[in-house]
Amino acid sequence: MSESAYYARLKRRQSVEKHTALAIEIKVIFEASRQSAGKRTVQSGLRQKGIRASLRLTRNLMIQQGLFSKQPQKWHNRNKEIEQVFANHLNREFTPDAQTTVLCGDTTYIKVNGVWCYLAVVINLLNRQVVGWKLSRHHDAQLVVDALNHAMLQTKRTKTMLFHSDQGSIYGSKQFTQCVQNYKLTQSMSRRGNCWDNAPMERWFRSFKYEWMAYGGYVDFESAVNDIKDYVMYYNHIRPHSYNQGLPPILAEKTYRGLLN
Repeated sequence: MSESAYYARLKRRQSVEKHTALAIEIKVIFEASRQSAGKRTVQSGLRQKGIRASLRLTRNLMIQQGLFSKQPQKWHNRNKEIEQVFANHLNREFTPDAQTTVLCGDTTYIKVNGVWCYLAVVINLLNRQVVGWKLSRHHDAQLVVDALNHAMLQTKRTKTMLFHSDQGSIYGSKQFTQCVQNYKLTQSMSRRGNCWDNAPMERWFRSFKYEWMAYGGYVDFESAVNDIKDYVMYYNHIRPHSYNQGLPPILAEKTYRGLLN
């Protein structure tokens, strides 16, 4: 074998070994997302690990391993009559400044052992972190009060504090509006029937249901609670978020706080 042929063969072998190692890392990231991550999410995950790979190479290695992201479907919300409606103070300004804290909340239906249960979630728009959530068998004001209480335990106060939701009846109830007032938050609501006024929440529920949630729901309440808890941990600490330039919310917050302080 000539010297040039030897080095060409060695180079090909090194390339194969490199791609094999990269394929393993890609599969680890893909499986951690419960087989929901697409090529861009996987590439962001690699970048977090200090691994550089083109989008084309990432895609090709995913295809070679049969790693295909789950496809989303539509889900429709339903609202009852509301006691009190608030102005849309947020007005789709989904990028708050340093002196403004915006919490967004919403609820969704989840099937548990063949019956509907209800999940309320609160996120902080600073970094899209889930700061509060609650699963309940009852779709009532206490559900969203508990989620907000949970959120406020993890939220630093700033000069301006805003809570935004859709016009769901429980968000306009006396019990919830009193809770918002007790925390000295300004309450804001989407325009009637306009889901894009609360787009960050719509995206979160879409991600949860089609990236993570068991198809058809859960076998029991405890399993549902534990699985939601696992997704919140994954979403906050691991899952790359496009709003945060590919960083998960917790890591992004450290970056934002460093810039703000």
